[in-house]
Amino acid sequence: MSEQGVAGSEGKAAALQKAAAAPVPEKRSIFRFPIEACDVSDRASLAAYREKLETWTEYFEGDPDASLAGQFGDMMWFDVAWRSANHARQFAKEDGSNASVAPLIAMMLDRGFVAGQVIAITRLLERPPVNQPKKGVISLPRIVDEMRAARPLITRENFVCHDALPYDYEALQAAEFERLAAELEANPDMVRRVNLSMIGPEGFDQSRMDHELFDQLSGVAPEARSRGDLIAVAFFDRLDELLADELLGEIKALRNKSIAHAADAFSRAQVPDLRSGISLKDFDRAHYLLFAVFQTLSVVLFGKWRASPVPVPQHNMFEHLTDAFLAEKRLGDMQDFWKAHSGEREDWMTRAFHEVLPDNKPAQKAPPEGGA
Repeated sequence: MSEQGVAGSEGKAAALQKAAAAPVPEKRSIFRFPIEACDVSDRASLAAYREKLETWTEYFEGDPDASLAGQFGDMMWFDVAWRSANHARQFAKEDGSNASVAPLIAMMLDRGFVAGQVIAITRLLERPPVNQPKKGVISLPRIVDEMRAARPLITRENFVCHDALPYDYEALQAAEFERLAAELEANPDMVRRVNLSMIGPEGFDQSRMDHELFDQLSGVAPEARSRGDLIAVAFFDRLDELLADELLGEIKALRNKSIAHAADAFSRAQVPDLRSGISLKDFDRAHYLLFAVFQTLSVVLFGKWRASPVPVPQHNMFEHLTDAFLAEKRLGDMQDFWKAHSGEREDWMTRAFHEVLPDNKPAQKAPPEGGA
C-alpha cells in the first residue's frame, strides 16, 4: 500500500471517529406538554400510550418514501399522471395523431400504470410475516393490528388528555361563556373575535370534540362516560372488514399470480376468478377503501384531517406535452438504435450460454503448408 493510501485511510478513520463522537441531535417530541401536566389517573399507562403514538407517527410520516403518507402520495401522483396522459389521447382523433397514441409509448404507459398501481395498493395491505417479526413492513393492517393489541392503553382519559387537554371541560367552557356574556353586556356595540384555545390545560373545546369522537369509538353515551372507557372491538373489526374487501383480495391475487410472480397454471387455478385485467373503476374503489382506513386512523390517532390525497405539483405538469416526441428526420437514427440494441442482445444469447457451459473443444490447428 502506498503512503498516500495509508494517509488517506488514517484521514478517513479520523473523520469517522469525529462523526461518531459528534452529539446526536435529540429527537423532537410530537407532544407539547410533559406527562406531569396531563390530567390522567394512570401516568404509567399514558407514558406507554404516548410511546405508541410516537411510533405510529413514524409509520405515518417519518420516512418520505416508506411512510404511509409517502406511499399514498406516490400512488396518487402516478395515478393522476397516467390519467392525464390517457386523457390527452381523446384529442388525437380531432387534432390528429401524435405521440400520445404511439403504440410504443401507450404500451409502456399502460402496463407500467397497472403494474405500479397493483404493487402500490398491495404494499399498503401487507402484514409482517408471522414467523419473521423483524421483517416489518409499514402498512395499514400493521397499524390496525398494533392498535388492537394496544387497546387497553387507549382509554378515554389517555385519548383526550395525552397532551394536557383537560378531561373535565364543562366547567372551563361555562366560565369562558360567562366571561364572554359579561363582556358583551358591558360593551354591546364592541366588535370582538372569539378565540378558543385548542391546546393544553385551557383547550376545553378540543377536549369536548375529543370526548365526542371517543363516544363514537367506544359506543358509550355522553352521560355514561368514564375515564377507563375503551375503543369498541367493533371499530377494529370494521377497519379489518374494509381491508379484507373482495376487490382488494382480487388485486393481491393478481399481483401474486401475474405481476410480482409468474405463477404456473396449477397455482393460478387455486385462486377462484383470477382476474386477467382490471378496470379504472376497480382502482377507484381500491383507492377509496384504502383512504377510508388511512383517514380514519389519521383522525383517531393524531386528530389530523388530511385534505386532498393528490400531491400538489411544484412545477408545470404539462410542460413539453405540446412538443412532438421526435423529429421526422431522426427516424433513421431510431431504426439504427433498435437494430444495434437487438443485435447486442442476440449476441448475449450465445455468450451467456457459453459462460454457463464453456466450449472446451481444443482449438483446431491450421493445416501445414501445401495442404493437409
